[in-house]
Amino acid sequence: MEGRARAQARGKPSLVISVPSENSFLGIVRDVAKRMAEIAGFDEATAGKVALAVDEAAANVIEHAYRVRPDREVEVRIEDRGPDLEVEVVDHGARFDPNALPHFELERYVNERRKGGLGIHLMGKIMDSVTFRRSAHKNICSLVKHKVSEPGS
Repeated sequence: MEGRARAQARGKPSLVISVPSENSFLGIVRDVAKRMAEIAGFDEATAGKVALAVDEAAANVIEHAYRVRPDREVEVRIEDRGPDLEVEVVDHGARFDPNALPHFELERYVNERRKGGLGIHLMGKIMDSVTFRRSAHKNICSLVKHKVSEPGS
C-alpha cells in the first residue's frame, strides 16, 4: 500500500492512496475516506456514508474492472475542494460504460430477490454527484459530496 498527502495552496487537505485489488484492503479505503470526510467538516454519520460510497466504488473496480485479480491496484484520490469533497477511484481495468447499465427498479429488484448490483445506485443516493470517465487508459469514478445543501433541498 502506498499513500501520500499534501496540503493544497488554499490549506485544504488532499490525499492519494493506492491499495492492492483485494477485498481485504477495502477496510483501509473506508477508514481513510471516512477520516478525510470528517477532516473536511462532515459529521460522523455523513462521513460514514461517504466511506460506504467510496467502498462501493472500490469494490466495483475489484470485481468488475479487474475481475478479482489481486495483482492490480486501486487508486483513491480524496480532495477537500472547499465547498465540497471530491473522491476519485481510479483503475486500469476494462473500460466501463455506465450507459450500458440497466435502469434500476427497487421493487423489481426485491421481488426477484436479486443480490448485488446495488453499488452504483447506492453511491448515487449517498453522494451529490457520481460520474464516470475514461482518460489515459484509466477509468475514473468521481464522487462528490457538497458540504452545504442548496436552499430547498
